[in-house]
Amino acid sequence: MPHNSSRKELLEALKDTHHDLVLARYVVLLQGILDELFESDSDDHTSTTSESGDGAISDSSMHSLSSRMSMESSWSSVLSGITASSLLSSYRHCSEEPAMYQRIFGQFIDAVCALHDEVEKSRVLNSRPKLSRSPQLHLLPEWALHAPEKFQRKLRISPSVFDALVKRIEDHPIFYNSSNNAQLPVPIQLAIFLNAVGHYGNAATREDQAEWAGVSVGTVYNCLKRTMVAILQHHDDAIHFDVLDREDQMERERAKQWVEARTCREWRGGFLCVDGTPFNLYQKPGWHGEGFFDKNSNYSLSAQVCMFSFNDDKL
Repeated sequence: MPHNSSRKELLEALKDTHHDLVLARYVVLLQGILDELFESDSDDHTSTTSESGDGAISDSSMHSLSSRMSMESSWSSVLSGITASSLLSSYRHCSEEPAMYQRIFGQFIDAVCALHDEVEKSRVLNSRPKLSRSPQLHLLPEWALHAPEKFQRKLRISPSVFDALVKRIEDHPIFYNSSNNAQLPVPIQLAIFLNAVGHYGNAATREDQAEWAGVSVGTVYNCLKRTMVAILQHHDDAIHFDVLDREDQMERERAKQWVEARTCREWRGGFLCVDGTPFNLYQKPGWHGEGFFDKNSNYSLSAQVCMFSFNDDKL
């Protein structure tokens, strides 16, 4: 069943309360009218009895008494079929309502109407207290100087590489706007981005990143978007191996040797990028089944995408 919102339930409860108050107001009025009729019948019965002299009950008194008993017995049926319009019509032709009832019911009805209007125009019914945050960003400068391994564990790069990235992207126009609310400094936005892309699972959620940085979830999203745009602009300039740079060529050869040692000679050219996605199998394969058992406790096949470097004299 669909769940009704708290606002809708509260508005319906206020409408029902308003209707009950209006009905109760006129029920009290009707009770007063009937009491007056009963008192009038009682006065007529007393006068008739005193005139008879011998205490005998006349036919008119018996008729009045039976009429009163009939009205009392049918009191519940009268209330069940009563409507506010019929009561209001009776109110206009009867004596004035007692001042006390008028004041009490009027205050209740006005209060319910005011509360209904307040709920209807309120955007937040139950406000939550602002949670305290304990960010860890202020620890990064200290770790960069005295504990680089902790800095690298959080951001996945060394402090020197972090400073180089900041210098490359800090002049990008995406980090500037014409708003009166200035953006966070570029190093902080880059730190939030690197911490997010360097974690996975529960530690990579936007809520967890917001708690770590001491900012809102929306700020985390904006930092990720801006930093990614600024970094991608330098992709062609930064992601390459310079054929004239001896250090780049040595790093490239070391990477190829590492891939060849871990796999085979034919795969040494695939040092640039290797990624895979596991596809779960319906059941354990009958041939070498344990070899398909992965780290997630599933039997799966891994589809890999590899980028080869073919400008190698050994291939």
